[in-house]
Parts: sequence; C-alpha cells; structure tokens
Amino acid sequence: MKRALFLLALLGAALPARAEIFDGTIRSEVLDAAAARAAEVRSNLRVRRGGVLGLFGYNVVPDGAANALSITRGTTISGDGAKTLTLSQFGFGYQVSESFPLYLENYLGTARYDPRTYISGGTETRSVPLRWNNLALTLGVGWGIQLTEYISLTPIINGSLGYAASDASLLGSFVNWRTGREVSALTDQHMNVYGMGGSLLLGYADFRPERDIEVQLRYTQIRLESFGDTPQRIGGTSTARTLGLWGRYRAPIGVEAFGRPMRWVSDNSVSLYLGDQREALGFAWSVKVGAGIEFDIGRHEFGALGLTVSRVRLMGYYFYGDGGITGTSIGIGMSF
Repeated sequence: MKRALFLLALLGAALPARAEIFDGTIRSEVLDAAAARAAEVRSNLRVRRGGVLGLFGYNVVPDGAANALSITRGTTISGDGAKTLTLSQFGFGYQVSESFPLYLENYLGTARYDPRTYISGGTETRSVPLRWNNLALTLGVGWGIQLTEYISLTPIINGSLGYAASDASLLGSFVNWRTGREVSALTDQHMNVYGMGGSLLLGYADFRPERDIEVQLRYTQIRLESFGDTPQRIGGTSTARTLGLWGRYRAPIGVEAFGRPMRWVSDNSVSLYLGDQREALGFAWSVKVGAGIEFDIGRHEFGALGLTVSRVRLMGYYFYGDGGITGTSIGIGMSF
C-alpha cells in the first residue's frame, strides 16, 4: 500500500512538469519525441505496390471531363469500405483556330488518399491514419490534322510537374515556419516529380443546330521521375499509359436561359490503365457515365486572355471500375 501511494505521489508531482511543456510555444522535448515517433513508424512501414509515384500516373493524364471524384473501394484492406481516394482534375484543351490548328491543353490534377500503409508488429497488422496529397500540372502542345470533314488527328507533346507530401510533412513544414526548427523525420516525407511524354488524339466532331456529337479516342504515355530533394527510399521512375474513349451528345430541351436554348448533355467515357498507375489505383479499367445541363452564354462574351466562354455545363458522374470500385463525381465544363 505504501509503495502504491509513493508511486501515485511521484506521478502527481510529474504531471505539472508535463503540463508546463505547452506554454504557447512548442518546446524541444515535444519535437524530439514527435521526431523519434515518426522515425519509428516510418521504419516499419510497408507501402502498397505502385506507390505515390504510380498514383501520379492518374493525376497527369488529361481527362476530357473536369471533375472531382470520390472513390470507394468495395473491399479495402482495412475491410471497412471507407472512401480511401479523392481525385480531382481541372483543365481544358482547345484549338486556336481552323486556319491555325495549334492545339493547347493544360490540366491541374490533385489527389488525397490513404497510401495503404500499414505497421506490422508480430502477427498483428494495424492501419496507420497517414494521408498523402498530390498536386500535378500537365501542359500539352499539339497540331490538329484534319483528315475528313468530321475526323481529325492531333499528335500532342506533354510535360508534367508534380509535388506530393504527407500530412506529417505538411505539419513539419508548419512547425518549421512557426519555430524555425527543422524536424527532418516529418518534413522528408515528400516527393518532387517531373514527366515527359505525348498523346495521340483521334477525334470526331459533328455540330448541327438540332444536336452535337463529339467522340475522342486518345492514347497517352508519360514517363515520370522523382527529382530534387525527394528521399531515395520513395523516389524512382514510373510510366503512365492510358487508352481512353470519350463521347458527348448534346441536344436542346426546348427551354431558354440567357437568351439562348438550354441543352441536355450525355457525357461518357471508358479508360484502360495500361501503365504503372494500375497498381497504385488498384483497378485496370473504369467507366464513367455522366449527364447534365448546358447553358449557352456566348452572347454575354465572358472571358479573358483572348478566350471567350460560349457554353457552361453542370455535370454529375457515376464511376465504376473493376474489383468493385465505385465513385461519384461532379464537374463543370466550359466551351470556348
């Protein structure tokens, strides 16, 4: 009994000292403990095949429909069926004019996800709530070749630049900004990526007053490589290869808005992931079915930098991939 009282007394005496660590600033003792814990966790990590670099393969490949997609795995490693991957891509491509068929495109892709990282201890495997964040910019320059009245072929050169960081790395950067102290065990969980490649786009376009039809068959290949101060253990190379078929149908619905007819839109696509990104995504193909409504605002001449927005589309999508992968998406499309 006396020994228990003595231990309680020691514990009570220690509590105020522990509380004094947080007095409006982050003390070195706390940072040392956090860094040590991060190093211990990192030394026991097992990363899903494909990894962060593989997932960049999805971010950098241009998609015909700008969208924000939340993917739910039918069966996750944790077994809870939770939403584990959020992907977004915003951008556009256009041909300068019929007389000067220079094709330009730029897309910004983002991702927030659980990298399927686990800690193994003996026979037990536990899920670690570590999230990563991707940001990737892809630019493209091509030249449109008109094969027939409705069919064109456009070869494109693509270049990409990306950055990925874990939540822990972002926290470490915040700590460094607030205190001036570098916590390398946290801040070295990041990746710098660049890529070069190209695309071949075969397009069909038939625009008439009663309806519009667009179909595109596109193959894209981009070679990605880490660079700069990317930690060697997570760096490397990866090749993204995607074959996609996309189609859009538009027709008036008999109602006007902004002084022009409104249209209903059907927007659908099928994608085959042939490169390293299929291992990171966990599925080899996907189907996206979308529908929405389009407003013609051309008479109001909205725009900038020589581009005038003629139509705006509000879209909703349903996503399905092999292996029970499902997702929902919303998107905003613009025509110039």
